[in-house]
Amino acid sequence: MFRLSLRPPHFILLLIVAIVIAVGILEGRPSLKDDFNSSKDAEFVSVWDKRLHISYWEKWGSFEREACQAMVDAFNKSQDEIFVHYINTSQVDRKSMLAIIGHDPPDVVGLWANNVPPFAASGGLLQLDDLMKSSGLDKDRYIPNYLKLGTYEDKVYALPTTPSSLGLYYNKKHFREAGLDPEKPPRTTEELDRYADALNIFGKDGRPIRMGFLPTEPGWFNWTWGFYFGGKLFDEEKELITADDPKNIEALLWTKRYAENYGREKLLQFRSGFGNFDSPQNAFIDGKVSMEIQGVWFSNFIRRHNPHIEFGVVPPPIAQGVPGPVTLVDCDVIAIPRGCRNVEAAWKFIQFTQREGLAIICRLQGKNMPIKEPPPSFHIGHPNLEVRIFEELAASPYTFIQPGIQIWNEYSHELEKAFEHIWNWPVPENTLSGLSGNMRQQKVDELCRGEIKKTLQDVKIRMQRQYDNIRQREKLRAKKDMAAF
Repeated sequence: MFRLSLRPPHFILLLIVAIVIAVGILEGRPSLKDDFNSSKDAEFVSVWDKRLHISYWEKWGSFEREACQAMVDAFNKSQDEIFVHYINTSQVDRKSMLAIIGHDPPDVVGLWANNVPPFAASGGLLQLDDLMKSSGLDKDRYIPNYLKLGTYEDKVYALPTTPSSLGLYYNKKHFREAGLDPEKPPRTTEELDRYADALNIFGKDGRPIRMGFLPTEPGWFNWTWGFYFGGKLFDEEKELITADDPKNIEALLWTKRYAENYGREKLLQFRSGFGNFDSPQNAFIDGKVSMEIQGVWFSNFIRRHNPHIEFGVVPPPIAQGVPGPVTLVDCDVIAIPRGCRNVEAAWKFIQFTQREGLAIICRLQGKNMPIKEPPPSFHIGHPNLEVRIFEELAASPYTFIQPGIQIWNEYSHELEKAFEHIWNWPVPENTLSGLSGNMRQQKVDELCRGEIKKTLQDVKIRMQRQYDNIRQREKLRAKKDMAAF
């Protein structure tokens, strides 16, 4: 018979954990009323004790945090019943889940869209459909995919706050230097390759000085390449993982050509000289890369660190024959955790964020809004001069989102590993010796296609098994719940 044996340190650790849990249960959270700030909250001093105080946990830093605080301040000034305390925190998803499990959650929480499926499936968030219906918050006002990101199993669990979409940023000065028309940026991946080749500058030793385009820069969206070739990652109707979609294979072949045409080691050394994203040494801002797929937020960082760059933004290039424009849309979301003590007040605040607050936070963060018809005043003096481009991209019927499945975090990690494996998978130089142009491309495709297919098939098998196991557990749980009812 197996017997658990604990050493003295283990007993001590368990005792500490038990004490912490007991203290949390017995004492509860400190009163939010005690957080009165005599300078910041001075205008509320006469009504401070008369209001219901609720907590709102959220992420963000710098000017994005200030934008969120401005939205909260506007709500607190708009009425005299509720006071929202904006609590900025790192790792908001992990801390919120622990708080929910510990029966001491915030009243409102701001999450990332990829948190919605696991939180909703575990019962960590309240459904919002009935609240939306009773308060007249119409689902049709939203751009569909932004609302879908807060939906799980056809139920709404979170609503969008600040949205994003991706575009191709390009340096117009570099275009002119390379003899390219800056008013005619690339529309297809084939044109992108030709433009990149014209924009490249190499030293005498063959090492890059400037690259027209790199699929690995910034490296945040490597799982998305298949969509620009007409691929997909999940079949919702059949509940099938489709990592090895033929179009996804074509997309990885396309990225692999960059590694082999320009040299993996040379590109790795070149990228090691890039600075942090939010710095003047950012690869695009510093002029080391001429074209880059980035989000709506990027304009803010360009103008902060190098306001003299002359740049343009257009839809991401797509393969021939693929309908577009195609872009990834994503968003931050706001929700009510399970165990919230003040659901009515929390919902009043969320209603404000969706009606008046979106215009405040999205404008101050330099982003577009997740609704179909922004108020006319939204664009007046908007800090992002390219915001209308991203509005048009977000409204495209060909936008895509991350699959709304519980295992998406694991799946995206596996896709990232697959991309890195393929990018670094060695193609013997002697097999490409003397080849150039289409001949070299064909040889790279011939040598790499099998490895790419095998790699993506392995991802598919692992992820399908994991997805099926989770779905089976969900069905068994639902069956037990129905029997108990």
